[in-house]
Amino acid sequence: MSWVWLQIALFGGWGGHTSQNDLVAPNEIWHRFYGMGVMGVRFSAKKRLQPTLCVELGRFISQERQRGLFSQTRWNSVGIGVRVRPLRRAFSPFGEGLVFRMNAQCRDANGKTIPGASSSLSVNGIGWGVGFSWQMSPHGEIALLYLRRRPQTPQLEGVPGPARDRIEGIVGQLSLFFISAPSNRSRF
Repeated sequence: MSWVWLQIALFGGWGGHTSQNDLVAPNEIWHRFYGMGVMGVRFSAKKRLQPTLCVELGRFISQERQRGLFSQTRWNSVGIGVRVRPLRRAFSPFGEGLVFRMNAQCRDANGKTIPGASSSLSVNGIGWGVGFSWQMSPHGEIALLYLRRRPQTPQLEGVPGPARDRIEGIVGQLSLFFISAPSNRSRF
């Protein structure tokens, strides 16, 4: 077990994005607003390749202002992934990939199910993210990243959309190392 180091990662963040003409029809302009949070465990935290288990919770609001359409979607997902941090310095870019299982519930402005929509969805998806991290001490790291999640469903808004919709945003992460790596560092 000496080759595995645990990193308990507490992530929190906010994301924002405006979608235009890609959700329903060319004559509709939808705007979306996001909020999300993540918690997870990352293994081999001092290595370049870091397997990850995480839970994500979020909510977004979609509006089509000209026609008065509105939906709010709450979602949660459980995912496994890998993070690559190529430089073993204090500052480093990084990238991550993720596969996840998402549960989502879409409601109207009054909190009721949208007519013709499912009361809840359960779908698989893939995601990725890129950003920069700073290991400020042997026991902690701060990171900022852009992430995108692609659940395999056309019904995230409760109305017909593209074959695959997306969730995206800018997220800040705070990571606390549960066990520090030993001082003899290898290249990988």
